[in-house]
Amino acid sequence: MTKTLLIIGAGIEQIPAYQKAKARGLHVVGSDMNPQAPAFEYADDILIASTRNADETVAVVAKYHQQHPIHGVMTIANDVPFTVASVANALGLPGISLESARLASNKLLMKTSFVSHGVACPWFQEVKNEAQLMEIVNQSPHKRFVLKPIDGRGARGVLLLSPEVDLAWAFQESQRWGDSGIVMIEEFIPGLQLSTESYILDSRCYTPGIAERHYDRLKQFAPYVIEDGGTIPAPISGDQCQEIDTLLLKGAAAMGIQSGIIKGDLVINPDGKPMIIELAARLSGGWLATHLIPTATGVDLVNVVISSALGEKILPESLTPLFHRAASSRYWFPEPGIVESVSGEDALKQTPGLVRYGFFRQKGEQQPQIRSHPDRFGYVMVGGENREEALIRVQDALACVKINVQPDKTLV
Repeated sequence: MTKTLLIIGAGIEQIPAYQKAKARGLHVVGSDMNPQAPAFEYADDILIASTRNADETVAVVAKYHQQHPIHGVMTIANDVPFTVASVANALGLPGISLESARLASNKLLMKTSFVSHGVACPWFQEVKNEAQLMEIVNQSPHKRFVLKPIDGRGARGVLLLSPEVDLAWAFQESQRWGDSGIVMIEEFIPGLQLSTESYILDSRCYTPGIAERHYDRLKQFAPYVIEDGGTIPAPISGDQCQEIDTLLLKGAAAMGIQSGIIKGDLVINPDGKPMIIELAARLSGGWLATHLIPTATGVDLVNVVISSALGEKILPESLTPLFHRAASSRYWFPEPGIVESVSGEDALKQTPGLVRYGFFRQKGEQQPQIRSHPDRFGYVMVGGENREEALIRVQDALACVKINVQPDKTLV
Protein backbone atom coordinates (compact mmCIF):
# COMPACT_ATOMS: atom_id res chain seq x y z
CA MET A 1 0.00 0.00 0.00
CA THR A 2 1.28 3.43 -0.94
CA LYS A 3 1.47 5.66 2.13
CA THR A 4 0.31 9.27 2.07
CA LEU A 5 2.36 12.07 3.62
CA LEU A 6 0.94 15.53 4.33
CA ILE A 7 3.44 18.40 4.29
CA ILE A 8 2.22 21.59 5.94
CA GLY A 9 3.41 24.53 3.85
CA ALA A 10 4.37 24.65 0.19
CA GLY A 11 6.91 27.44 -0.03
CA ILE A 12 10.25 27.28 -1.79
CA GLU A 13 12.07 25.93 1.27
CA GLN A 14 9.59 23.08 1.56
CA ILE A 15 10.34 21.82 -1.97
CA PRO A 16 13.18 19.44 -0.93
CA ALA A 17 10.82 17.59 1.42
CA TYR A 18 8.28 17.13 -1.37
CA GLN A 19 11.00 15.87 -3.70
CA LYS A 20 12.38 13.39 -1.19
CA ALA A 21 8.91 12.10 -0.34
CA LYS A 22 8.12 11.60 -4.00
CA ALA A 23 11.45 9.80 -4.51
CA ARG A 24 10.38 7.36 -1.81
CA GLY A 25 7.22 6.54 -3.72
CA LEU A 26 4.91 8.28 -1.27
CA HIS A 27 1.62 9.93 -2.18
CA VAL A 28 2.36 13.56 -1.28
CA VAL A 29 -0.29 16.03 -0.17
CA GLY A 30 0.60 19.67 0.41
CA SER A 31 -1.30 22.36 2.28
CA ASP A 32 -0.90 26.12 1.94
CA MET A 33 -3.14 29.16 1.71
CA ASN A 34 -1.51 30.15 -1.60
CA PRO A 35 -2.86 28.13 -4.56
CA GLN A 36 0.27 29.11 -6.50
CA ALA A 37 2.71 27.99 -3.80
CA PRO A 38 5.86 26.67 -5.56
CA ALA A 39 6.07 23.28 -3.81
CA PHE A 40 2.60 22.35 -5.07
CA GLU A 41 4.30 21.48 -8.35
CA TYR A 42 5.65 18.37 -6.61
CA ALA A 43 2.42 17.37 -4.81
CA ASP A 44 -0.04 14.71 -5.88
CA ASP A 45 -2.88 16.57 -4.16
CA ILE A 46 -3.14 20.07 -2.74
CA LEU A 47 -5.21 21.44 0.12
CA ILE A 48 -5.86 25.16 0.50
CA ALA A 49 -5.64 26.28 4.12
CA SER A 50 -3.59 28.74 6.14
CA THR A 51 -0.64 26.97 7.74
CA ARG A 52 -0.98 29.30 10.75
CA ASN A 53 -4.65 28.47 11.28
CA ALA A 54 -4.72 25.08 12.98
CA ASP A 55 -8.51 24.76 13.05
CA GLU A 56 -8.86 25.61 9.36
CA THR A 57 -6.13 23.17 8.40
CA VAL A 58 -7.56 20.35 10.53
CA ALA A 59 -11.01 20.83 8.99
CA VAL A 60 -9.70 20.69 5.42
CA VAL A 61 -7.35 17.79 6.13
CA ALA A 62 -9.98 15.75 8.01
CA LYS A 63 -12.35 16.00 5.04
CA TYR A 64 -9.61 14.80 2.69
CA HIS A 65 -8.63 12.04 5.12
CA GLN A 66 -12.11 10.53 4.97
CA GLN A 67 -11.64 9.71 1.31
CA HIS A 68 -7.86 9.25 1.20
CA PRO A 69 -6.27 8.24 4.52
CA ILE A 70 -3.17 10.18 5.57
CA HIS A 71 -0.37 8.26 7.28
CA GLY A 72 1.92 11.06 8.41
CA VAL A 73 2.22 14.85 8.74
CA MET A 74 5.29 17.08 8.90
CA THR A 75 6.69 20.48 8.01
CA ILE A 76 10.05 22.09 7.34
CA ALA A 77 11.23 25.72 7.52
CA ASN A 78 7.75 26.65 8.68
CA ASP A 79 7.17 27.70 12.28
CA VAL A 80 3.72 26.15 12.69
CA PRO A 81 4.20 23.38 15.27
CA PHE A 82 0.69 23.75 16.68
CA THR A 83 -0.87 23.23 13.25
CA VAL A 84 1.20 20.10 12.63
CA ALA A 85 0.46 18.73 16.11
CA SER A 86 -3.25 19.51 15.75
CA VAL A 87 -3.46 17.50 12.52
CA ALA A 88 -1.50 14.62 14.06
CA ASN A 89 -3.73 14.64 17.14
CA ALA A 90 -6.95 14.78 15.13
CA LEU A 91 -5.94 11.91 12.84
CA GLY A 92 -4.10 9.79 15.42
CA LEU A 93 -0.72 10.18 13.69
CA PRO A 94 2.79 10.30 15.16
CA GLY A 95 3.79 13.71 16.50
CA ILE A 96 4.43 15.81 19.56
CA SER A 97 1.66 16.62 22.04
CA LEU A 98 -0.54 19.67 21.70
CA GLU A 99 0.97 21.05 24.91
CA SER A 100 4.51 20.68 23.58
CA ALA A 101 3.44 22.38 20.37
CA ARG A 102 1.88 25.21 22.38
CA LEU A 103 5.19 25.75 24.18
CA ALA A 104 7.06 25.66 20.87
CA SER A 105 4.69 28.33 19.48
CA ASN A 106 5.11 30.77 22.35
CA LYS A 107 8.61 31.92 23.28
CA LEU A 108 7.46 33.25 26.64
CA LEU A 109 5.88 29.96 27.69
CA MET A 110 8.84 28.06 26.27
CA LYS A 111 11.39 29.95 28.32
CA THR A 112 9.22 29.79 31.41
CA SER A 113 9.33 26.01 31.07
CA PHE A 114 13.12 26.20 30.69
CA VAL A 115 13.47 28.12 33.96
CA SER A 116 11.18 25.76 35.84
CA HIS A 117 13.26 22.78 34.68
CA GLY A 118 16.66 24.39 35.26
CA VAL A 119 17.54 24.79 31.58
CA ALA A 120 20.18 27.47 30.99
CA CYS A 121 18.75 30.39 29.00
CA PRO A 122 19.10 34.19 28.97
CA TRP A 123 17.06 36.22 31.46
CA PHE A 124 13.67 37.28 30.02
CA GLN A 125 10.43 39.00 30.94
CA GLU A 126 7.12 39.85 29.32
CA VAL A 127 6.70 43.53 28.48
CA LYS A 128 3.14 44.80 28.65
CA ASN A 129 3.59 48.43 27.61
CA GLU A 130 6.07 51.12 26.68
CA ALA A 131 6.38 52.43 30.23
CA GLN A 132 7.29 49.00 31.56
CA LEU A 133 9.92 48.59 28.83
CA MET A 134 11.54 51.87 29.83
CA GLU A 135 11.50 50.87 33.49
CA ILE A 136 13.14 47.51 32.78
CA VAL A 137 15.86 48.96 30.60
CA ASN A 138 16.64 51.76 33.05
CA GLN A 139 16.57 49.69 36.25
CA SER A 140 17.62 46.16 35.29
CA PRO A 141 21.13 45.01 36.25
CA HIS A 142 21.49 43.55 32.77
CA LYS A 143 23.30 45.76 30.28
CA ARG A 144 22.07 44.78 26.79
CA PHE A 145 18.68 43.58 25.66
CA VAL A 146 16.78 42.07 22.76
CA LEU A 147 13.10 42.83 22.24
CA LYS A 148 10.93 40.40 20.27
CA PRO A 149 7.35 39.25 19.73
CA ILE A 150 6.66 35.96 21.50
CA ASP A 151 5.35 34.41 18.29
CA GLY A 152 7.34 36.11 15.56
CA ARG A 153 9.00 34.47 12.56
CA GLY A 154 11.99 35.19 10.35
CA ALA A 155 13.50 37.74 12.76
CA ARG A 156 10.50 40.02 12.23
CA GLY A 157 10.30 42.51 15.06
CA VAL A 158 13.53 41.33 16.73
CA LEU A 159 15.39 44.42 17.92
CA LEU A 160 18.72 44.90 19.67
CA LEU A 161 18.19 47.72 22.15
CA SER A 162 20.87 50.37 22.66
CA PRO A 163 20.89 53.87 24.16
CA GLU A 164 20.23 55.28 20.68
CA VAL A 165 16.97 53.34 20.24
CA ASP A 166 13.67 55.07 20.98
CA LEU A 167 12.07 52.56 23.37
CA ALA A 168 8.51 53.70 22.65
CA TRP A 169 9.11 53.12 18.95
CA ALA A 170 10.83 49.79 19.66
CA PHE A 171 7.86 48.47 21.63
CA GLN A 172 5.41 49.36 18.88
CA GLU A 173 7.69 48.03 16.13
CA SER A 174 8.20 44.69 17.84
CA GLN A 175 4.55 44.36 18.85
CA ARG A 176 3.23 44.80 15.33
CA TRP A 177 5.09 41.75 14.00
CA GLY A 178 3.53 39.14 16.29
CA ASP A 179 0.15 37.49 15.91
CA SER A 180 -0.67 37.88 19.62
CA GLY A 181 0.73 41.38 20.10
CA ILE A 182 2.64 40.17 23.17
CA VAL A 183 6.26 41.26 23.46
CA MET A 184 9.13 39.98 25.58
CA ILE A 185 12.54 41.33 26.48
CA GLU A 186 15.58 39.16 27.10
CA GLU A 187 19.18 39.72 28.00
CA PHE A 188 21.55 39.88 25.06
CA ILE A 189 24.34 37.44 25.76
CA PRO A 190 27.55 38.31 23.90
CA GLY A 191 29.24 35.29 22.41
CA LEU A 192 29.23 32.75 19.62
CA GLN A 193 25.72 32.04 18.36
CA LEU A 194 24.84 28.61 17.02
CA SER A 195 22.14 26.81 15.06
CA THR A 196 21.67 23.16 15.94
CA GLU A 197 19.66 20.45 14.25
CA SER A 198 19.05 17.49 16.53
CA TYR A 199 16.95 14.36 16.79
CA ILE A 200 15.88 12.94 20.15
CA LEU A 201 15.97 9.14 20.05
CA ASP A 202 15.89 6.67 22.95
CA SER A 203 16.72 9.34 25.55
CA ARG A 204 19.73 10.53 23.59
CA CYS A 205 20.27 13.72 21.61
CA TYR A 206 21.89 13.27 18.19
CA THR A 207 23.16 16.55 16.74
CA PRO A 208 24.83 15.93 13.38
CA GLY A 209 24.98 19.61 12.51
CA ILE A 210 26.06 22.62 14.57
CA ALA A 211 26.44 25.81 12.55
CA GLU A 212 27.98 29.09 13.58
CA ARG A 213 25.43 31.84 13.00
CA HIS A 214 27.04 34.91 11.43
CA TYR A 215 25.97 38.21 12.94
CA ASP A 216 28.71 40.42 11.55
CA ARG A 217 26.18 43.02 10.37
CA LEU A 218 24.55 43.95 13.69
CA LYS A 219 25.85 47.52 13.51
CA GLN A 220 24.91 47.90 9.84
CA PHE A 221 21.26 46.98 10.33
CA ALA A 222 20.78 48.09 13.94
CA PRO A 223 18.48 47.88 15.72
CA TYR A 224 17.21 45.01 13.56
CA VAL A 225 18.91 41.66 14.21
CA ILE A 226 19.79 40.09 10.86
CA GLU A 227 21.67 36.83 10.41
CA ASP A 228 24.13 36.56 7.51
CA GLY A 229 24.23 32.80 7.00
CA GLY A 230 26.04 30.05 8.84
CA THR A 231 29.07 27.78 8.72
CA ILE A 232 29.59 24.13 9.64
CA PRO A 233 31.63 23.15 11.59
CA ALA A 234 31.25 25.78 14.27
CA PRO A 235 34.44 26.74 16.11
CA ILE A 236 33.66 24.85 19.33
CA SER A 237 35.37 22.04 21.23
CA GLY A 238 34.34 18.42 21.59
CA ASP A 239 33.47 19.04 25.24
CA GLN A 240 31.19 21.91 24.22
CA CYS A 241 29.47 19.65 21.68
CA GLN A 242 28.69 17.18 24.46
CA GLU A 243 27.45 19.99 26.72
CA ILE A 244 25.21 21.20 23.90
CA ASP A 245 23.67 17.75 23.43
CA THR A 246 23.02 17.49 27.17
CA LEU A 247 21.45 20.94 27.26
CA LEU A 248 19.29 20.27 24.19
CA LEU A 249 18.03 17.00 25.66
CA LYS A 250 17.12 18.83 28.86
CA GLY A 251 15.45 21.65 26.94
CA ALA A 252 13.38 19.26 24.85
CA ALA A 253 12.30 17.39 27.98
CA ALA A 254 11.22 20.68 29.56
CA MET A 255 8.88 21.12 26.60
CA GLY A 256 7.62 17.55 26.90
CA ILE A 257 9.38 16.38 23.74
CA GLN A 258 10.70 12.87 24.28
CA SER A 259 11.48 12.04 20.66
CA GLY A 260 11.70 13.72 17.29
CA ILE A 261 13.36 16.69 15.62
CA ILE A 262 14.35 19.88 17.46
CA LYS A 263 16.03 22.98 16.05
CA GLY A 264 18.03 25.06 18.48
CA ASP A 265 19.21 28.67 18.61
CA LEU A 266 22.01 28.77 21.19
CA VAL A 267 24.73 31.08 22.45
CA ILE A 268 28.04 30.28 24.12
CA ASN A 269 28.23 32.69 27.06
CA PRO A 270 31.42 34.44 28.23
CA ASP A 271 32.11 31.52 30.58
CA GLY A 272 32.15 29.12 27.62
CA LYS A 273 28.85 27.48 28.53
CA PRO A 274 25.95 26.98 26.11
CA MET A 275 22.56 28.61 26.72
CA ILE A 276 19.34 28.03 24.78
CA ILE A 277 17.81 31.10 23.23
CA GLU A 278 14.95 29.17 21.58
CA LEU A 279 13.97 25.67 20.50
CA ALA A 280 11.72 24.84 17.54
CA ALA A 281 9.94 21.53 17.09
CA ARG A 282 10.64 21.27 13.37
CA LEU A 283 13.31 21.10 10.72
CA SER A 284 15.07 24.42 10.24
CA GLY A 285 14.91 26.87 7.39
CA GLY A 286 17.77 28.61 5.67
CA TRP A 287 18.62 25.39 3.83
CA LEU A 288 20.43 24.12 6.95
CA ALA A 289 18.72 20.72 7.10
CA THR A 290 18.28 20.30 3.36
CA HIS A 291 21.73 21.33 2.11
CA LEU A 292 24.33 22.55 4.63
CA ILE A 293 24.18 19.55 6.98
CA PRO A 294 24.15 16.93 4.18
CA THR A 295 27.09 18.70 2.48
CA ALA A 296 29.14 18.79 5.67
CA THR A 297 28.15 15.45 7.23
CA GLY A 298 26.15 13.28 4.81
CA VAL A 299 23.22 13.12 7.27
CA ASP A 300 19.79 13.43 5.62
CA LEU A 301 17.53 14.73 8.39
CA VAL A 302 14.69 15.45 5.99
CA ASN A 303 14.34 11.76 5.18
CA VAL A 304 14.65 10.95 8.89
CA VAL A 305 11.73 13.26 9.69
CA ILE A 306 9.66 11.80 6.84
CA SER A 307 10.21 8.32 8.31
CA SER A 308 9.42 9.59 11.80
CA ALA A 309 6.17 11.19 10.60
CA LEU A 310 5.12 7.86 9.12
CA GLY A 311 5.86 6.02 12.38
CA GLU A 312 8.83 4.14 10.96
CA LYS A 313 11.74 3.08 13.16
CA ILE A 314 14.66 5.51 13.24
CA LEU A 315 18.12 4.00 13.45
CA PRO A 316 21.05 5.79 15.15
CA GLU A 317 23.14 5.21 12.00
CA SER A 318 20.88 7.59 10.08
CA LEU A 319 21.76 10.35 12.54
CA THR A 320 25.51 9.77 12.62
CA PRO A 321 27.83 11.77 10.30
CA LEU A 322 29.30 9.78 7.43
CA PHE A 323 32.15 12.29 7.07
CA HIS A 324 33.35 15.60 8.52
CA ARG A 325 33.64 18.31 5.90
CA ALA A 326 32.46 21.91 5.83
CA ALA A 327 29.71 24.10 4.39
CA SER A 328 28.95 27.81 4.54
CA SER A 329 26.17 30.15 3.45
CA ARG A 330 25.91 33.93 3.07
CA TYR A 331 23.39 36.49 1.82
CA TRP A 332 23.40 39.55 -0.43
CA PHE A 333 22.22 42.87 1.08
CA PRO A 334 21.82 45.59 -1.58
CA GLU A 335 20.58 49.08 -0.80
CA PRO A 336 16.79 49.64 -0.95
CA GLY A 337 15.38 50.61 -4.33
CA ILE A 338 14.41 49.19 -7.70
CA VAL A 339 16.67 46.40 -8.97
CA GLU A 340 18.15 47.53 -12.28
CA SER A 341 20.40 44.55 -13.00
CA VAL A 342 21.98 41.44 -11.50
CA SER A 343 25.26 40.38 -13.10
CA GLY A 344 27.90 37.73 -12.48
CA GLU A 345 25.65 34.69 -12.32
CA ASP A 346 27.76 32.77 -14.85
CA ALA A 347 30.88 33.34 -12.77
CA LEU A 348 28.98 32.34 -9.64
CA LYS A 349 28.10 29.00 -11.20
CA GLN A 350 31.81 28.26 -11.58
CA THR A 351 32.55 28.72 -7.87
CA PRO A 352 34.39 25.65 -6.50
CA GLY A 353 32.18 23.70 -4.12
CA LEU A 354 28.99 25.54 -5.09
CA VAL A 355 26.00 23.80 -3.48
CA ARG A 356 23.10 26.13 -4.19
CA TYR A 357 22.20 29.78 -4.71
CA GLY A 358 19.06 31.78 -5.25
CA PHE A 359 17.74 35.31 -5.75
CA PHE A 360 14.50 36.41 -4.13
CA ARG A 361 14.07 39.41 -6.45
CA GLN A 362 14.65 40.08 -10.12
CA LYS A 363 15.19 43.07 -12.38
CA GLY A 364 12.47 45.67 -11.99
CA GLU A 365 11.40 44.47 -8.56
CA GLN A 366 11.65 46.42 -5.34
CA GLN A 367 14.42 45.70 -2.85
CA PRO A 368 13.17 46.77 0.60
CA GLN A 369 15.18 48.13 3.47
CA ILE A 370 16.61 45.25 5.52
CA ARG A 371 14.41 44.85 8.57
CA SER A 372 13.95 41.05 8.71
CA HIS A 373 15.22 37.89 7.06
CA PRO A 374 12.72 37.92 4.17
CA ASP A 375 14.22 41.29 3.12
CA ARG A 376 17.56 39.70 2.16
CA PHE A 377 18.15 39.67 -1.59
CA GLY A 378 19.49 36.16 -2.09
CA TYR A 379 21.81 33.48 -0.79
CA VAL A 380 24.71 31.26 -1.78
CA MET A 381 25.99 28.02 -0.21
CA VAL A 382 29.29 26.27 -0.77
CA GLY A 383 31.07 23.19 0.52
CA GLY A 384 34.71 22.60 1.35
CA GLU A 385 37.03 20.03 2.82
CA ASN A 386 37.41 22.16 5.95
CA ARG A 387 36.03 25.32 7.57
CA GLU A 388 38.75 27.60 6.20
CA GLU A 389 38.19 26.47 2.63
CA ALA A 390 34.42 26.88 2.91
CA LEU A 391 34.79 30.40 4.31
CA ILE A 392 37.08 31.47 1.48
CA ARG A 393 34.85 29.93 -1.17
CA VAL A 394 31.67 31.55 0.10
CA GLN A 395 33.27 35.01 0.06
CA ASP A 396 34.52 34.39 -3.48
CA ALA A 397 31.01 33.38 -4.48
CA LEU A 398 29.50 36.53 -2.99
CA ALA A 399 31.98 38.71 -4.86
CA CYS A 400 30.92 37.25 -8.22
CA VAL A 401 27.51 38.91 -8.15
CA LYS A 402 26.88 42.61 -8.63
CA ILE A 403 23.42 43.99 -7.85
CA ASN A 404 22.67 47.43 -9.26
CA VAL A 405 19.81 49.26 -7.57
CA GLN A 406 18.16 52.58 -8.37
CA PRO A 407 17.97 54.14 -4.88
CA ASP A 408 14.56 54.93 -3.50
CA LYS A 409 14.69 57.16 -0.42
CA THR A 410 11.05 56.42 0.38
CA LEU A 411 12.06 52.85 1.27
CA VAL A 412 14.52 53.94 3.97
